[in-house]
Amino acid sequence: MSNYPSSEQLLDLFNWASPAMLVTDAEGLVVLANKAATELLADHASPGSKLADALGIEGYAALLAAGKPVENLAAAFANPHFTSGYANVGFGEVDGGTYGFWALRPVTTHPTPAPQAGEGASTATAWIGQVDQSNAAYSPVGADAVKFIQAYYDTCPVAIHLIEEDGTVAHANWKDIAIVGATEKPDSYVGHHIRHIYADQEVVEDFLGRWGEDAPIIDFRADFLNKGERVPVVIFSTAKVEDNKLKNTRCFVFPDSNPERARDKVKALDLNF
Repeated sequence: MSNYPSSEQLLDLFNWASPAMLVTDAEGLVVLANKAATELLADHASPGSKLADALGIEGYAALLAAGKPVENLAAAFANPHFTSGYANVGFGEVDGGTYGFWALRPVTTHPTPAPQAGEGASTATAWIGQVDQSNAAYSPVGADAVKFIQAYYDTCPVAIHLIEEDGTVAHANWKDIAIVGATEKPDSYVGHHIRHIYADQEVVEDFLGRWGEDAPIIDFRADFLNKGERVPVVIFSTAKVEDNKLKNTRCFVFPDSNPERARDKVKALDLNF
């Protein structure tokens, strides 16, 4: 795709996304990692670290040789509170070199921002707390990384969309367009209101209010619609809010590794019961 978000949006998306985002070179060594990756992987997110080995993923050479996107690989993480989850990886080129583009999501107990009554503290809430906490050791990537983030947007098999204040889908990557069945006609989705792709309208209406309040939505299971058929997904979404105004969301949507699991209910997000 050529209709990328702006460079400013891409840098914000990469640096402050709620899933871990990494780029590795042809040897599988880390080139770029976002804030979430440093929280999830500690030193294994440092430049030069061999990512697949750190995640416990075997057969990386074969994956690289096949060159095809792979979803929901079981992965182990270094964070003592989030030891397991899933990795999605795609392969592509930047300036003639081959790179891997990774999205990692931890497994949590139940979605943010509040648990069901009696469930105890949500680990999803704890996760976004770690991502958002200040860490002087993390240096946000700058303009020289934009070409890698564009390649990530075009290559990593995770659906990404940015929603504007009025609920319009301003930008969507290839995977996001595919997951809602709009590959042949992207304009039937991009530029339209996000509510049309949600199977359960009470969920998206609740989300619209939360995005404006900069309330994170983490590890939430919902159903998208693809030509009338339900598609089970897992949502990791935060928002960029300036002067109490939503600039855009940072929405990452993963195909659900456990599609038979019950969908999350909006009341699981309510602070008061």
